This record gives sequence, structure tokens and C-alpha cells, in this order.
Amino acid sequence: MIERELAKVMLNSEQKVIIIKDFNAHHSWWNAKISNFIKTKALIKWVNLHKCNLINTFDVNTYHSYSDQSSSVLNLTFASKNICNHIKNWHINENANTDFNHEVILFTIVTKKVKLIENLLNASYNLQKVNWKNFDKYLQKTKDKMIVKMQRITSLEAKVIYLTECIKNTVKLFVFKQRICAKLKLWWNNEFIEMWKMLLSKKQIWKRCRNDDT
Repeated sequence: MIERELAKVMLNSEQKVIIIKDFNAHHSWWNAKISNFIKTKALIKWVNLHKCNLINTFDVNTYHSYSDQSSSVLNLTFASKNICNHIKNWHINENANTDFNHEVILFTIVTKKVKLIENLLNASYNLQKVNWKNFDKYLQKTKDKMIVKMQRITSLEAKVIYLTECIKNTVKLFVFKQRICAKLKLWWNNEFIEMWKMLLSKKQIWKRCRNDDT
């Protein structure tokens, strides 16, 4: 089955390709506990022929069998050499609760042509001291200019970047970042971090052991 499917995929050196699939193949390249390789000969041959790289984080399970309560690495992500370095942050989505045995895989593709947008929620702003009345007045005053500029921009990505910059500039005028000091009590602390790790661990056990009734 794998041989027939891979035979249809012939790549050239210019193509940028990402392949994600449940290959149902077992190899120590992606799963440390595997000593008996299964359904990997054709796959490894094809990967080496086209000089593709494995993107999976080593030994991270992507499949959980609830019938025999086991886990494995079946869902594999391969990328051609000319794009593999642009793939960042490959991981499984721990928060995705689906009815399937397979994990949800996420990753980011970053290129020179793509400008990443800063997540404004990462900054710690002192929202209690914001003059929201002046903030609103400023937005009302400048919104017509922003709308005109947005209408002239044809690219959706460029519109998002422009709007983000407008928001950031407004925030800089009226919202100040919190000063981090010894007396500042942040609700997210080391205790919460340990509790979060425990939750993820218990969730993995649940995924391996759940049945139709749980």
C-alpha cells in the first residue's frame, strides 16, 4: 500500500513539499521503543531518494489505541530539504479533545516573505490605569484614516499587518506596561506550572486508557 502511494509522488529539487500521513510504519528513527521495523523499507527508501527530513519531535506519540491501551508514533511529517528549515514549533495539540485516536498536529511555516505578527497578549499591560475615554476618542478620530488606508491595500496579509501596527501604536500612547518588581504578585506562578504539567500527564494517561464509557 505504502509502496504504491509513494510511487505516485516524484519530487524535483525545486518543489517545496510537506507530507503528513498515518503511515502505520514503526521505526526507531521516530520511536525509541521500536526494535522490530515494520512497513518502513519503502518509506525510508523514498525519503532518502528525495532527501526529505523528518519533522516530528522524536518519540512524541501521535496515536493512542484505546482497545489495547497503547500509544505509538504513526502520524509522520516529512518535508523536502528546501522547506524543512522553515518549519518551526512542530507539536501535538494537547488541548484538542477529539473522538479520534490520532493526535492533532500543529506547526508553523516561517519564510522571509512572511512577516510574523507579534502577539499583543504576551505583554503585561497595566490595564487598570488606562484612560479608556481618551483611548476611545483617539480611535474615533483616526478610524476614517485607517479605513481609507485599508481600502487601498489589496493583500489580506498586508491589511492584517497594517491594522496590527495601528493597534500597537495606539496602545503605546495610552497603555503602559507593568513594572515587574519583587512585590508584584503574578497569579501564574511555579505552583500553577507544576499543576499544569500534572494535568498534561494525567491527560495522556486518560487518552491511553479511556474507553467508550469515559
